[in-house]
Amino acid sequence: MEALERAKAALEKEGVTFSLAGAKGESCCSAKKGIAPMMELLAEDAQLLRGAAVADRVIGKAAAFLMVYGGVLAVYGEVMSEHAAKVLEAAGMDFSYGKLVPYIINRNKDGMCPMEQAVLGETEPERAYAVLRRKTEEGR
Repeated sequence: MEALERAKAALEKEGVTFSLAGAKGESCCSAKKGIAPMMELLAEDAQLLRGAAVADRVIGKAAAFLMVYGGVLAVYGEVMSEHAAKVLEAAGMDFSYGKLVPYIINRNKDGMCPMEQAVLGETEPERAYAVLRRKTEEGR
């Protein structure tokens, strides 16, 4: 898929953490960490996600749910958790990764990423989005 290759190239070339190639040729990148780029796009310009290709440095279950919820078509993660791969596979999404890991490690490197942990028991993208929205609002 050409769009996914564009997103991957932007991720490498620009040194960002998140890159999107839209269905109509649009693109956007972010240097923000975690699920912040996806949460911002869902709040500000959700239509950009529909049919887009996304490349991200780290994709856990939380990010995977947000991509499914947003209607992303294809995903590449430099690092992807097994939990994320299961979500993307269940959604029938085209996805690939550089390295598959059991789970995403938190920034202190002493446990699971709190966002992945927050949605670990979820099975529906809509419910996962609601959980993640509450969690990010609590953190402000």
